[in-house]
Amino acid sequence: MNEQEPLSHRYLKEAVGIPIEIISNEFTEFQENEHQKIIFQINEEEPDFFAFSVLFTLSLFSFTYAAPRGYSEKLFVPDEEWNLEFFLEGLEFEGGHLKYSGDYISGRHMKTTIIYEPGGRVTLDTRNRGKGADRWILHLQGKKHIQPLQ
Repeated sequence: MNEQEPLSHRYLKEAVGIPIEIISNEFTEFQENEHQKIIFQINEEEPDFFAFSVLFTLSLFSFTYAAPRGYSEKLFVPDEEWNLEFFLEGLEFEGGHLKYSGDYISGRHMKTTIIYEPGGRVTLDTRNRGKGADRWILHLQGKKHIQPLQ
């Protein structure tokens, strides 16, 4: 590990391209509300080694693709970057699982919860974000979501 490299960069390098298996991907709409829940399994020999990396990276994707909504426009900071402080503020240990939860951060409508269970099972849950989490999963797998025109 390069000692000059920020920890956040190391987390990204560890997480992007990690082998996963999608267990379920559910999207529901009810009136003006949307809910997406993706459950996947990390397919590594020691999946728990990647817990912080995966949680940080998915929370970064959520923040990056989040936009202001309603009153949060007044709090929006356009050039704000995701950082470990934001991440740690939303991180907790609950019921034997690591859990990240972000609501509105820096004026961005995140509405994202990520639960990392021992053994590498991850639940990614979003509210009113459309099907954006599909893109985050592609990025996590190291895939591009844009295809060339034929």
